[in-house]
Amino acid sequence: MKGIHQIVFLLFVCAVNMMAQNPIIRDHFSADPTARVFEGKMYLYPSHDIPSPIERLKEWFCMADYHVYSSDDLVDWTDHGVIVTQNRVPWVQPDSYSMWAPDCVYKDGKYYFYFPSTPRGEGKRGFAVGVAIADKPYGPFVPQRRAIEGVNGIDPCVLVDRDGQSYIYWAGRGLQVAKLKENMVELASEPMQIEGMPDGFKEGPFAFERNGKYYFTFPWVKDKTETLAYAMGDSPMGPFEFKGIIMDESPSGCWTNHHSIVEYKDQWYLFYHHNDYSPEFDKNRSVRIDSLSFNADGTIQKVIPTLRGVGITKARSRIQIDRYSQISPTGVSISFINNSNKFEGWKSVFTRKKAWIRYNRVDFGKEPVATIRVRAKSEKGATLLLSTSEGSRIGQISIPKSSDWMEVTTTVENAPTGICDLQCSLLKGGQVEIDWLGFDALPWDKGAFATRKYRNLFAELGYKETDINAKITSVFNDLFSGPNKIYFEVGDSLAYISDLKNHDVRTEGMSYGMMIAVQFDRQDIFDRLWRWSKKYMQHQDGPLKGYFAWSCQTDGKRNAQGPASDGELYYVTSLIFASNRWGNDTGINYLAEAQNILDCSMQKAGMDRVSPLINLQHQLITFTPDPWGGSFTDPSYHVPAFYEVWARWAEDGRSSFWRECAEKSRAYLRKCIHPITGLNPDYCNYDGTLLGSNRIIGDAFRFDSWRVPMNIALDYSWACADKEWQQSYGNRIQNFLYAEGIDTFVDQYNVDGTQVNEILGAGGYKKLRHSLGLVATSAAVSLVCTHSKICDFIDRLWNAEHVPYDDGYFDAYYDGLLRLFAFMHLSGKYQIIFPKE
Repeated sequence: MKGIHQIVFLLFVCAVNMMAQNPIIRDHFSADPTARVFEGKMYLYPSHDIPSPIERLKEWFCMADYHVYSSDDLVDWTDHGVIVTQNRVPWVQPDSYSMWAPDCVYKDGKYYFYFPSTPRGEGKRGFAVGVAIADKPYGPFVPQRRAIEGVNGIDPCVLVDRDGQSYIYWAGRGLQVAKLKENMVELASEPMQIEGMPDGFKEGPFAFERNGKYYFTFPWVKDKTETLAYAMGDSPMGPFEFKGIIMDESPSGCWTNHHSIVEYKDQWYLFYHHNDYSPEFDKNRSVRIDSLSFNADGTIQKVIPTLRGVGITKARSRIQIDRYSQISPTGVSISFINNSNKFEGWKSVFTRKKAWIRYNRVDFGKEPVATIRVRAKSEKGATLLLSTSEGSRIGQISIPKSSDWMEVTTTVENAPTGICDLQCSLLKGGQVEIDWLGFDALPWDKGAFATRKYRNLFAELGYKETDINAKITSVFNDLFSGPNKIYFEVGDSLAYISDLKNHDVRTEGMSYGMMIAVQFDRQDIFDRLWRWSKKYMQHQDGPLKGYFAWSCQTDGKRNAQGPASDGELYYVTSLIFASNRWGNDTGINYLAEAQNILDCSMQKAGMDRVSPLINLQHQLITFTPDPWGGSFTDPSYHVPAFYEVWARWAEDGRSSFWRECAEKSRAYLRKCIHPITGLNPDYCNYDGTLLGSNRIIGDAFRFDSWRVPMNIALDYSWACADKEWQQSYGNRIQNFLYAEGIDTFVDQYNVDGTQVNEILGAGGYKKLRHSLGLVATSAAVSLVCTHSKICDFIDRLWNAEHVPYDDGYFDAYYDGLLRLFAFMHLSGKYQIIFPKE
């Protein structure tokens, strides 16, 4: 069992966000959805259709694994990755591709995932049903070694009744039910046929209870394709009385339908599937959701499938109007953007003046939108009118003549607020195709772990690509080769980065420099910095073995022995990226060096004078891994996406732990950041509260704190796992700084936005400044923001010169590094470095 447990950990994938509207999973096929409410969220357990890699299943269902998804609002769905896969289950026949419809239930502190597949063994035929068990609804799930004895069929569904008794339903030689034992993996009664159902093929049973009545629902081939039908009874095992149809047969001829019915936040929903992304082959399906209602007598009202689906769409997002709620009778059609890759989605094609599409339940919020953005193309040019469904004009947007897709922006004339329906009409001109439309800044909905794509916000705002590249090259050269450089080579093989104002070398700057070097594919710089770090800074023995002295003189003499945890954080991540980019056989085994840092750190658990980088109780990074700094943390040390990198490629056997650290880190950032200003302290307790130490460094927003906006932008860009909160955070901190004066906000505040009582000095100077470092990071956070203020922040960064301040103070090091990182972020050049394929 231990080996299986570890394998499933490795399969667990970082969360990525799906888009709203039907279908809800929009980057691969999904089917047979079972939805469950766990821990206050909706969780979705579908099967996973794939194009068959084997000839035997080319024209049939082919499924190799299962993902799990979750959502707070039924609009934004997070993919938690693969939880069970066919060749990692002991009883499943390898490469059988028969992981059909599953279910998951909670009981007594455990989550039980039920799934069918072809059993291994000579002479074995048909299907069996097995169980995988987890402590969390998203896993990791550990498959049991044997299938459930006595369940020979497909499409398991489990009902845990109010009295604690559990029942399992399945299809195979009819529809059957049996009681489960308390252990949830064995039958407690003989299987019993469900009687009284109409003639015809039936499968996929789903049972639930409401107001003391038990509903037994199932797909039923009434004519040629499947309807969704139901019966009702007074007991979980029946007898059931057939009541009728929940959803009619597919008008487009999709042969199967499969479903679940669940209540969430006082509304009932029907989850089902359709072949939206595969109209020519109905064995590749996709999950949909629509609302479901009951009559006064408990019977179910028929559900009419929609493209719009459920939930409220934010105006400051890419609104897919092709998933419309209403459409004009003529003059508009919907088609795929790219027939060779249908997952690129659909487009709306307007061909006649006054033709329209209506999209309901759009939330414009309280702050009026300022700009309209549309991705469209029109060979003859066209003008679109946006209005509310009540006829209130929002604005019109002219689409220039072009045969290529373009993003067009214009100013809002009359901004609605609150929730209203949106209508898009063709006002004048020729045929126009629309991919999406939205308002103000539109941050991406998925992270690069999933897409391998990065946003070039400079280009989106109209900066020329040649100018962007020239600017980044110039900023890089300023740091590494210019007259004010901070990078210095020593002999044939070493180099250091110096904080010139403090006349020292810090693990902060050395590890930052290594990250920059690997991003720019400069192995020469990377290797020199690493060799200097290892020779002079890294402890090779003793209690601090594996850690780095945080400050040294430029000749390598240590100013302090202790480490600062952010240095190790960046060292490990940059070494893993170096391993992925250059391999481990060019003179430095980068991966082994990263693993050594992590292993040495974790081996310090239980020591008196030194501790792991990560506080094991809270799973949060320490300020310093010693008795003093280990008792609190630094918000600017929190880069959750770095833990996602470790989980994937550190290969240290701690993948699940690092992913949990990423989740804990995101939750911590929510706690430590002020809910109104968006400011955070330099240091704080693990629960997010202020230290209250009365030291000048600690409770206020000062130099360390500047990094937090940039770190959150990185986590959003790479993982996009806390999208809604991160967007609100970016808006908050930019709103605060904007109100302080876009050209005059200062670099130190109390977290509530009031002025500090005492100014922290730097480099022998003590003054509140409009510092370039904070100008840079407040611009970088534009990647997550939804309002139009990003244009001003990015403009100020672009035009800011790195020169001495009016009193002569000049920070080539910290201002310079943050400036370069910000330009890398905003140009899409700060990237996850994946292993070579």
